[in-house]
Amino acid sequence: MTSLRPLPLEEMLERCWQELVRYYRHSSVGRRCTGIVHNMNSPLQVLSFHLELLEHKSQEEQACMQDFPEELAAKLQPFYQYRQDKLRQFRQEVQNLQAQARRIVTQGVHEENQERHYLDLNQICQEELELYRANAFFKHQVEKDIRLQENLPSIHGQYIDFSQSFRNLVDNALEAMEGVALRKLTVETALQEGQLLLRIGDTGVGIPPEIRPHLFEPFTTSKADRNPPHAGLGLFMARRLLEPYRGQIRVDSKPVGTWVTVVLPVA
Repeated sequence: MTSLRPLPLEEMLERCWQELVRYYRHSSVGRRCTGIVHNMNSPLQVLSFHLELLEHKSQEEQACMQDFPEELAAKLQPFYQYRQDKLRQFRQEVQNLQAQARRIVTQGVHEENQERHYLDLNQICQEELELYRANAFFKHQVEKDIRLQENLPSIHGQYIDFSQSFRNLVDNALEAMEGVALRKLTVETALQEGQLLLRIGDTGVGIPPEIRPHLFEPFTTSKADRNPPHAGLGLFMARRLLEPYRGQIRVDSKPVGTWVTVVLPVA
């Protein structure tokens, strides 16, 4: 059920405190995760080193097999090939873990840095989408259509402003698709008439008409009956974060889906 009654000041203040506590909890968990990731680097390096040793020994084994009688070499070849395949799988998994560890640490450095830098919008989108792979719903139940225009001009700002805005919009899109049969998330970037565009589309249930005039007001949500309840701060926070960059957000919603377009002027 959706309620659009104005919140009394006391209730608004209490909701703000609740969100502040939730943010503090998530921030604390994030800092711990960054520390855990740092600690993972050493065992990952050890695993990588031992894999190199095994791969080197495997090459020596192959060289020795060339001196074996042909019949014996043919019998041993399937066992050798099996080990080679497993070594390649282990190598790929270790490299994936190392890449994820670097991505999380790098993102933490970006988000703690309060200075403005030249940023690649496509890279931000790719890094954030990669982190969504930990979300089982996103990974296994949502079709992804990612269209990122190449060679976009850089944006000058703080990483956290754009990454958090992107996450808020994607979170809204995923939540809108939780109860529907067709689940397709579309992410597009483009350069049009001197403006950067970021478009996020979903095939969810759409935004109720009574909600649309209040989309950018805090605590406006059609998901208040969920447990835990939806805060209704996604679009509000995205607009506030992008205001310093003269960013604008447009929402086009129908019963079969929603498109959110972020417009950023090129500096």
